Amino acid sequence: MQKAKATLQDETIKELFIQEEPDTVDVRQSVMDRVRELHERRSGKKTVRHRTGTIVMITCLILVLTSLTGYAASRYVQILNSKGEVIVETKEIREDKYTPHAKTFEKLLSAYKEHVQTQLKPGELVAYYVHDETLNAYDKFNKVKTEYKPLVYSSYAELKQQLEITAGPLLPEPQYLPKGFAFAAGKVFPSMTEGEASLDQLKKLEPEFIRMAESSSNGTKLFIKPLSWNKAGSANVSYAKGEDTININAFVRKKHLSSVVSMHPHGVFFEKLTAGGQEMVYMEAEAEAVDKVNYKHKLEWLDEDAEVFYSVYDNPGSTLSKSEFIRIAGSMVK
Repeated sequence: MQKAKATLQDETIKELFIQEEPDTVDVRQSVMDRVRELHERRSGKKTVRHRTGTIVMITCLILVLTSLTGYAASRYVQILNSKGEVIVETKEIREDKYTPHAKTFEKLLSAYKEHVQTQLKPGELVAYYVHDETLNAYDKFNKVKTEYKPLVYSSYAELKQQLEITAGPLLPEPQYLPKGFAFAAGKVFPSMTEGEASLDQLKKLEPEFIRMAESSSNGTKLFIKPLSWNKAGSANVSYAKGEDTININAFVRKKHLSSVVSMHPHGVFFEKLTAGGQEMVYMEAEAEAVDKVNYKHKLEWLDEDAEVFYSVYDNPGSTLSKSEFIRIAGSMVK
């Protein structure tokens, strides 16, 4: 692709930009505070991190957008290590008064993200910048963002080889899968904490993008720049049986003082349990929450020795029982 691209045709994006700003509530500082918190979390300065329900090319960016959508935590479950330190925390979340405004920001950003995706070829990683004062006021600490279109591997052997080449996270095959389930796809994602996609490197690109935007004579708002990478930060593998799927995600998590935090809406039941000798957080979505979280069962745990955080989940209409699902995850633990 070209060194820099600058196109914007999506009508949805245009409509979002011309929406009137709310007069009665100034939410910028609140959203900026959440972004600052996100930045500190990614830098290892705070004790929590968050995860999204979709697979994106993130390592320590677990549920990034929740940090921007005006949620506050209530009920929680924690996993402690042998030193008594909290290493995994799962929280129930509720919306606060800033949620509607922050969701507008999220919708706008998602529209750009989708537009960037349409321009990428499999295996391409890019940085992109949107030249808009309103958008950047909400996210002033991370104006330059990244997007990646993954290559899809058709066998576990191919996936494992790529993880070895890129020093990616350990992603063991389940020793138990219910009859009929077979390998469907594997993906590897660049590290977001090392190389050209790290926060420090992206921050260095900001002046370059701003100069490009200010020198543009056609009012273009979106600017894209290719990035290189050679180290993986996360990976995903899926197994399928008809409409049923099992998704396994692995995220590199370097040792530091912060815990891994995931947040889930009301209607998701969660508890601690042990499978394969590993303490995990188990989640199960009630009927009203399935559409929000896009799964029926989920298990999350942190392997401190391997420095990898795992998340395993099925599809909303899954026919798997709780015991079968737990057995699958437990069979991954060595």
